[in-house]
Amino acid sequence: MRAQLPQLFPRPRELNLRGGFLPAPAAPHPTGVFLKSLPQTIAEAQTTLDTSKHAACRIEKLPKLAAESYYLEITSSGIHLQASDAVGVLYGCQTLRQIHEQNPQELPQLEILDSPDLAVRGFMLDVSRCKVPTQNELRQLVRALCRLRVNQLQLYIEHTFAFSGHDEVWQSSSPLTPAEIEQLDRECLNHGIELVPNLNTFGHMERWLKHPRYQALAECPEGWIHPLTGLFKPTPATLKPDQASLDFIANLLDSYLPHFRSRQVNIGGDEPWELGQGFSKSAVEKNGKHAVYLAHLKKICALASDRGRTPQFWGDILLEDLKLAADAPTSAVPVVWGYDAGHPFDAQAGRLHELNRDFLIAPGTSAWQSFTGRLANALTNQSEAIAAAIKYEARGVLITSWGDNGNHQPWPTTWLPLASGLAQAWCFAANQKDDTEKVCQIIGGLTIADAQATAKALKHLGKLDECIAKTIRNKSLTWEFLVSNAEQLAVACAGVTKEEIKKSIEHLEVGRQLCDLISHEIVREELLVGIDCALAGLLKARGQPITPTQAAALETRYRQAWLQRARVGGLEESVRELHLT
Repeated sequence: MRAQLPQLFPRPRELNLRGGFLPAPAAPHPTGVFLKSLPQTIAEAQTTLDTSKHAACRIEKLPKLAAESYYLEITSSGIHLQASDAVGVLYGCQTLRQIHEQNPQELPQLEILDSPDLAVRGFMLDVSRCKVPTQNELRQLVRALCRLRVNQLQLYIEHTFAFSGHDEVWQSSSPLTPAEIEQLDRECLNHGIELVPNLNTFGHMERWLKHPRYQALAECPEGWIHPLTGLFKPTPATLKPDQASLDFIANLLDSYLPHFRSRQVNIGGDEPWELGQGFSKSAVEKNGKHAVYLAHLKKICALASDRGRTPQFWGDILLEDLKLAADAPTSAVPVVWGYDAGHPFDAQAGRLHELNRDFLIAPGTSAWQSFTGRLANALTNQSEAIAAAIKYEARGVLITSWGDNGNHQPWPTTWLPLASGLAQAWCFAANQKDDTEKVCQIIGGLTIADAQATAKALKHLGKLDECIAKTIRNKSLTWEFLVSNAEQLAVACAGVTKEEIKKSIEHLEVGRQLCDLISHEIVREELLVGIDCALAGLLKARGQPITPTQAAALETRYRQAWLQRARVGGLEESVRELHLT
């Protein structure tokens, strides 16, 4: 029998079949023992690497290999895995395990040389906008991310950590506790992942500033005008750039950072929308918004540096005025983010490369503000971002999954874009073709049959937005239809035809039939709830909103699906944002 190429994910950089097979009898045969005892954690990999062996099946240290790389050789006489570090051993064993799963009786003779394109392959999950996953769900995520070659994880925090002495801010949000962070940090360490603390420290502080105790720290305590929409926002969201705010942030960092081994911290710093409208008005009029922003950013970065952490920060304000990019704190790492296909990553990354800056690039999964995902946008956005990261020698990528305005998206709608981006970050050239079924097995822990059914459903549902020619930035129209009031709905519906609405409903019904083939109850119901929310939006756009009875039933199902993976904190807010009733 001729050897077939194994279906590996992520695909390795170089794979050559040699012809022939190596028999793989079960234990107690030495080959079976070796395959059964492959390391599954960093500690096990390090122990194996430190033990010199000369058996036919062995793992050896090869210092000349680059970090996280491995060389795997299967010959007629045995299995030979080489790496320079424990992470490379762990990745090589993951590949070997995949080969063995597909060839349980005899392994194809081959050689694989594999190494990463980017040093940092990270994932950032929003756990502040309503949805905080259960601890068990987070631990399962870490194990899946290890198999996707992630080496950095960030949990985006505004208020969902149990900060000592600030109970009124987090008490109803089911926050992560210090003990949970420390447990998750150990889990990450076991799987070659750095859990980087992430805490916004300038903008997006409305969860704090809505409380009377903190309003004196706000740039605009009485409310502000959003510069993009012109709408009045009654709740302040940006800290004023002064010493009192710095002292406040220093207190939060001192409460938060000790629970992480990482010597980095993402301080956020994005979208301080109201800067210049209140406390800093005169300073902004005199020196300009960007200069005021940068001066305060430097002080926040100094707080991180003083605590022995290298700061990361969102680079959006910095990149609005590239003349200031050279003045950003040199010890800090800007994160260039953009979530739309066609984002100017090349121009932004090129400028930072010219300045000889370390930086990360952050594309997104395009799942938020959607019930079915925006798959085409996500795949293009990530491919463009990762190509720019490689071209301009970025430190790496940080793929983001946000939860804006309710975190309504079913978790599986994140799987395909997340895994596709991470595979390309590992080896861009080898991973241009998706392997969606393998992705669903890895992230969802699904059987082969369920992975096939789920992948097919996700690919179909991810194309829902293509049924309507009109698009809106960073969200799906079906989501916008459902959450809009009458005035907003009229704007969203402008230019959308009855035929497009009908086509969208028909598309969802095909998706429903595909989801019915998924036997995994949680995944099936998550996707069906997403379908029914999208359908409710389309019916509302057509002037036929669902009945109160139907809305109540859908709300009940939404709550039940939520609690399968996430904590109760934030659920009520998320339901309110749906506007089902």
